[in-house]
Amino acid sequence: MKVGSIVAVNAHRGMFIVAIENGDYAVFELLNGIKIAVGDRIRGDLDALGGEELVHLSSGKRFSAYGQSGPSSLAACQRLL
Repeated sequence: MKVGSIVAVNAHRGMFIVAIENGDYAVFELLNGIKIAVGDRIRGDLDALGGEELVHLSSGKRFSAYGQSGPSSLAACQRLL
């Protein structure tokens, strides 16, 4: 399981970008009502495409998200956001 930090959120579309600890970035679509913000840390299969259960580290809550990009550059993720 990898750890990452949320670096951008598009609340209107329910999407966010995660900076993964290995230097990559990934876009996820939030599938349930947990509140996330820039700077939050999450853990899970951050390289995944498709449905994943992730963990919000500060609250300990699990939430569902859908991997939209897989590991990518920040510029590529920003285009999807």
